[in-house]
Amino acid sequence: MRPDSGAQDMQKVVAAILIALILLPLAGADARAPDESRDARGGHAILLEQYTATWCDTCATVDPWISEFTDDHEGRVVRVALHPDDHDPFGSPLTTERIALKQTEQQLSLPTFWFDGQGEMQGQVSQSLLENGLRSAEVNREHWIGIHVWWDTWENQPHDDVQQLAIHIEEDLPENASITVFRLQSLEMTSEIAYNGIDVHHDVATQMITFDQNGTVTDSFEGVHGWTMSNGNLYSEGGIPVFILDTWGEVDGFVTIIEVNGEVRGVIGISIDDMPRNPEIYSHLSLFLLLSALVASGIIVRRR
Repeated sequence: MRPDSGAQDMQKVVAAILIALILLPLAGADARAPDESRDARGGHAILLEQYTATWCDTCATVDPWISEFTDDHEGRVVRVALHPDDHDPFGSPLTTERIALKQTEQQLSLPTFWFDGQGEMQGQVSQSLLENGLRSAEVNREHWIGIHVWWDTWENQPHDDVQQLAIHIEEDLPENASITVFRLQSLEMTSEIAYNGIDVHHDVATQMITFDQNGTVTDSFEGVHGWTMSNGNLYSEGGIPVFILDTWGEVDGFVTIIEVNGEVRGVIGISIDDMPRNPEIYSHLSLFLLLSALVASGIIVRRR
């Protein structure tokens, strides 16, 4: 009996797809999947900037419960610790830059707090005072801009790990908008100089970069590891436009901020404590489903 031509065509299609699946891993061999991948979506969080120092005794009584405060209000507030560019070992010129944006003319006490760049609080504040400041900032935020971030890490032993942050802004930004990204780290004191008794300082801003809605960098504090900045598309998410930042070394988190005319309009943080998702799992699942469909097609062909 002469084989059905339709069945033969189906068998050829199945064979071609199977060959393509065999060759696909070879074609992508140079593009190694990240060892860890995280993503976060939001924009409604309030930015808490804290001016603090390793030599500040008052800070030593406040800092321990500040981390608990942000943990208790996870999703509502994101903290960035700014250390002065003096004999503080964790200080950086980026602190001077951020404080200059507050348009404050008076000498700042340590610690000092701002919610969304406003509502300055100085000295030994209480938790209830910070609670009120957070609620006030949430009320004053009339509109927030949605942000989606993806953070991929590639292990690169014996060299520094490769870190990549992709940022998608979920609406068009006006020409006077800026995007600022902080790199955050938990840093351990290794010296008794400028030491207030706290061994590990959390959420320390060690790098900062600011760019406009076109991706043009307007300010950058590169720290030890530096940044590379580019525009691109995230094809795993349908080709959406993203800003891509690459850096190296250990990172505990990133904070992305959108400001319009100096007013904070969107904030999102992503932390190493966030549950990682392994992109290989999704690729393997897709491959499994496709192979299952091919097997089912083969069974249908044989039955014909």
